[in-house]
Amino acid sequence: MLRRFVPLLTFAVLSGCSLTQPQQDHEQTMQAINVMEDRVNFQLATMIKQIDDQNAYIANLETKISTLSDDMSQHYSDSALLAFSEEEEEAAPVPEIRDNDPRIAHGKVILGEEEWVWLDATQSFYKARVDTGATTSSVSATNIQIFERDGKEWARFNMNHTSDEAPSEADMVEAPVVRWVKIRQASASGPNRRPVIEAWVKLGQLHEKAQFTLADRTQMTYPVLLGREFFKDIALVDVGKKFVQGMNEQQVQQN
Repeated sequence: MLRRFVPLLTFAVLSGCSLTQPQQDHEQTMQAINVMEDRVNFQLATMIKQIDDQNAYIANLETKISTLSDDMSQHYSDSALLAFSEEEEEAAPVPEIRDNDPRIAHGKVILGEEEWVWLDATQSFYKARVDTGATTSSVSATNIQIFERDGKEWARFNMNHTSDEAPSEADMVEAPVVRWVKIRQASASGPNRRPVIEAWVKLGQLHEKAQFTLADRTQMTYPVLLGREFFKDIALVDVGKKFVQGMNEQQVQQN
């Protein structure tokens, strides 16, 4: 009787082993997958935190750069405003221009081909030629002497009106030299260096500091020549008129 059940018992044991083995392999596989998934999730969380930290660092840098840019812009604005204010303080007072004045047009002074010019240095009027073709103004000068004063170049000269005028009768002027220019003449073999001075001049309602090249103009009709640098942006030239501004001695005495 026992011999009859031995094969059956053996078959049952073997069948149970064959069913248990796949189940164990499946559990091990699932456990490995879970472990790997945990590792991936941990690495992903670490990367996300690093990215968040970098974004916060970048945002902080952008804030600092923006603040620095605003500070620099404010600094440059303050510097420009200060420079503009200093220029305004140093600029000569602008005369009040009346629209009904025939010597004024579109807010600018009208100049004729010839005008009377007052020089503060000599306290005298001189006849001037208004030349739209010349860049720099020029004034008649003889016996030019260059000397040093307070570490700067100055020029001393006689302002002769004509060649017949004695030097002792001519006005003597002393003025600082601001620069030198080279003048080419057809009669000369090479360019001549001439000093350029600054002087206060008055022409009608204009009272400006202008630059003048020193040149011997005793053979010319006008002891003073006014170039574009003097009247640009502040005057209109009508070459068909003369002495539009006139010789306003009352205004000169008030200044």
